Amino acid sequence: MVKLIIRPIAEVVSEDAIERRMREYVEEILRGAKPIAEGLYLIEPPVPRATPSMLSLDCPVKAIIKLRIGEVTNMDGIRALARGRAVHDLYQDWFRAVNPRVHVEVESGIEALDTAGRTDILYMREVDGEERWGLIELKSVWSLSEDRERRYTRQVMAYVIMLREAGIDVREAYLVTMRDVKALPLKTLERELNGIIKELKALETLEWPMKPPNLRLCYKCEVRGVCMTYSNYKSHGRDPAPTM
Repeated sequence: MVKLIIRPIAEVVSEDAIERRMREYVEEILRGAKPIAEGLYLIEPPVPRATPSMLSLDCPVKAIIKLRIGEVTNMDGIRALARGRAVHDLYQDWFRAVNPRVHVEVESGIEALDTAGRTDILYMREVDGEERWGLIELKSVWSLSEDRERRYTRQVMAYVIMLREAGIDVREAYLVTMRDVKALPLKTLERELNGIIKELKALETLEWPMKPPNLRLCYKCEVRGVCMTYSNYKSHGRDPAPTM
């Protein structure tokens, strides 16, 4: 059996290394960013199909924005995105180095079930003489609340179902954050989330809600300047979010 070595991100990647790589990514993102409103940038064009990463968003309206407008964010969002990319790069390099007998693919593209996505780490190791495929989803967060875990798990299960449709039978999956490594109970989750691809595809025809699904999130939301739901809600004089 080939042993798999997995650690929390903060145990194997230094903050100094993250900061250096993050600065490079901030510069790269800004070079291609287009200012579209005060303090807001369009950093990616709209996508034609819903992707599993949209299941990890804290508000479904953000998926509508990605699908119809594109990836929109402010400088804080750009820094967060750059930090996430830096963490991915550095952890993926570490994972390859400490698992030399494991077949490792990073940012592996999947197209199946009329959607597409990229897994952070897809690997195959030998267990009892057989090939065993697994995947790792990386999240550069320090705390894993119940809500975050639910959203991230839904994203992972979409990948698992897509990979199986593409002929790769994923038997193990891990959610790795700055502090934790969490093994996901795939058999249980498959029963609970067997309709996750339908839910994902439903995002493509989702209409702008009449009111925010969770107004509390609007108060600090980086995309509220292009959000039709928030704009309409505010224009009717209903509990406008304070200026932050």
